[in-house]
Amino acid sequence: MVEVLGAAGVILVLIGLGYFARRQGLLRPGDERVLNAVVYYFALPALLLLELAQAAYTGDTLRFLAAGGFPLLLLLVLGLALLRLAGLPREVFYRLSVSSVFGSLAFFGIPFVEYGVGGAEAVRLAALAVGLLGPFGVGFVLTLLELHGNRGQPLPRALARTLGRLARNPLIGAILMGLTLGLIGVRLPRFFAQVLRYLGSATAPLALLALGAFLYGRPRRALGSALGLSLLRLAVLPALTLLFARLLGLPPLETTVLVLMNGTPLAVNMLVLSQRYGFYVEEMASLTLVSSLGALVSLSLWRFVLGARL
Repeated sequence: MVEVLGAAGVILVLIGLGYFARRQGLLRPGDERVLNAVVYYFALPALLLLELAQAAYTGDTLRFLAAGGFPLLLLLVLGLALLRLAGLPREVFYRLSVSSVFGSLAFFGIPFVEYGVGGAEAVRLAALAVGLLGPFGVGFVLTLLELHGNRGQPLPRALARTLGRLARNPLIGAILMGLTLGLIGVRLPRFFAQVLRYLGSATAPLALLALGAFLYGRPRRALGSALGLSLLRLAVLPALTLLFARLLGLPPLETTVLVLMNGTPLAVNMLVLSQRYGFYVEEMASLTLVSSLGALVSLSLWRFVLGARL
């Protein structure tokens, strides 16, 4: 338990340093975007490319993907069926879907696994989860936001715009390149791999500093609905992931990593996207705040519960 609390403490300190720097004026408004840009365009793509290129893709990889992906699909299907039966508007499904699918796998999940579980294999599994589950979350949410922001326009046009955005996404590019190299068995040159390793090592601390700076001064309205929505990712989704992992017979370490990754808070990038598309901006800001702070508690609890099996 001490190790778990220590992991949450490390993350809380790094988030707090970002918050403190913003509060004291060491970081100015908008500087968190610079930190995010470094992570988004350099550090995280390097980490994903390196880990995915070096991964071994076997039947166990497919089981790993199934254990992490099936809970997401089940949650979406159940939500859609419930809304259809209750006759609720499509916008409710949009909010529930974004809240449950678009997790901070990379910016929050990888740091927590690195500090809370530790070891190169755990980080490799976390990066693999980002590579296998991340594209689905990003693509699905962008599609929903395009449909929300282009209501009245033909579906093919909205989908075409979404594909165009995905094609320019650096994370998607790094994931596709890493998966391709890994699947065909091409080994990265030592020099290039070392450059990627240096860049990738900056992912966790910079992402958490940026999160702390981002949380400073955010609206605290709509906290009630934000708390309810945050339970989808902090409690329901990781519980379903644990169930599927047990059913598929995943080893303890893979189970732990997947549960933690599917229990991460709403992605920080959702605030930027919500402002761009006019998608419940205040509610998404509150949800990001509530789920990010709540995840420090919930992930520590999940890590403690699963720790006995490692």
